Amino acid sequence: MLIKCYLQIIPKTIPSYNKETSKMGTPFISLLEPSKLDGYKRGAPLEEQPSSISQTFLDAMEVREQVFVKEQNVPAENEVDDDDPRSCHWVVYASINKVEELEVRNEEGNVIQPRKSSTRSTPIGTIRLVPFPHDPHPEDGGKYWNGILQDDNGSQNGHKNGHKKMKASSGIKPYIKDRKTTFHNGQEPYVKLGRLAVIKEFRGHGISGLLVNTVLSWLKAHPSYFNPNIKEVGLEHLNPVGDVMAIPQWSGLVCVHAQKQVVQLWKKWGFEIDEEMGTWWEEGMPHVGMFQRLEISEKISRLD
Repeated sequence: MLIKCYLQIIPKTIPSYNKETSKMGTPFISLLEPSKLDGYKRGAPLEEQPSSISQTFLDAMEVREQVFVKEQNVPAENEVDDDDPRSCHWVVYASINKVEELEVRNEEGNVIQPRKSSTRSTPIGTIRLVPFPHDPHPEDGGKYWNGILQDDNGSQNGHKNGHKKMKASSGIKPYIKDRKTTFHNGQEPYVKLGRLAVIKEFRGHGISGLLVNTVLSWLKAHPSYFNPNIKEVGLEHLNPVGDVMAIPQWSGLVCVHAQKQVVQLWKKWGFEIDEEMGTWWEEGMPHVGMFQRLEISEKISRLD
C-alpha cells in the first residue's frame, strides 16, 4: 500500500547529485505490513538476500544499515531482530530525476542530441511499529548487546562465523506481567515505535516527523489492527463478553526506546520520558523510555 505525501525535499549534499542535472520529485511513503522474513541472512549484503524478501523491507534495511551500521557502528548482524517479521514498516522514497546526457545543439541551433534523463525512487527514511506483546522493560542501568543483557564482565552470546538466517516464527510471544513504570502499569498492551532512521543528506527537512506522524495517524485509523484473534493466542476458553477485560486490547498507549541524543525530537512529537524506566544502553548508546497515549474511538478484539 502506497501513501502519497506532498513535501518538497532538497538534499544538502548527495554524492553525484547536481542541481543542474538532477531534480527532486514528490516523495511518497510505502507501508509493509507484517511479513515472513524466512531465510533473511543477518549481516549479509542486501544483494545477497533471497528473492522472497520484500523489496520494501530491503529498502528499509538499506536506510537502517546506512544510519545505524555505518554511522553508529552497530554490527550489521544485530540490526535485524525477531520483531521485524511481526512489525509494520514504513519507508519514505524520494524520486530523483537525473539528466544522464545534456542536450546538444549545432551552430544553427538545431538539436543534434536530445537530453536523456532517468528517475530512481531512492529510500531515504524508515520507521517500524512493533505490536504487543513485548519483552520485559529494560533494566535501569543495564547494558544490552543484540537484545541480550550483559553481565558484569561484559560477556554476551555472539553469533558463530557466517550469516545467521532468520528462522520461521516458533510462535507468538507470551503475554507477561511487567514491572510498573511511570506511564505503564505493567499489564496494559502497548505498541512500540523504533528503528527511526533518515539518510544523513536528507535530514533537516521534516522526514522523521513525517514518518512518526504517519504511523500515529495510521494507528488512530486502525486501532484494532494488532488486537489478537483469541484462537491464535490460545484464549478461546474465554467468554468474549464476561471475560472481555482478559482479552489483550490496545487502548492507545505508544512507547519508544529513544536514544538520549534525540529525546527532544520525540518530545516534539508528543512523547514524554518515563522516569521510572531509567536509562540503559543498547549497543553502547544510552536510551530512555518514552510514552504517548493516543485518543482512539474504537476498541475491538478480533474474536474470529
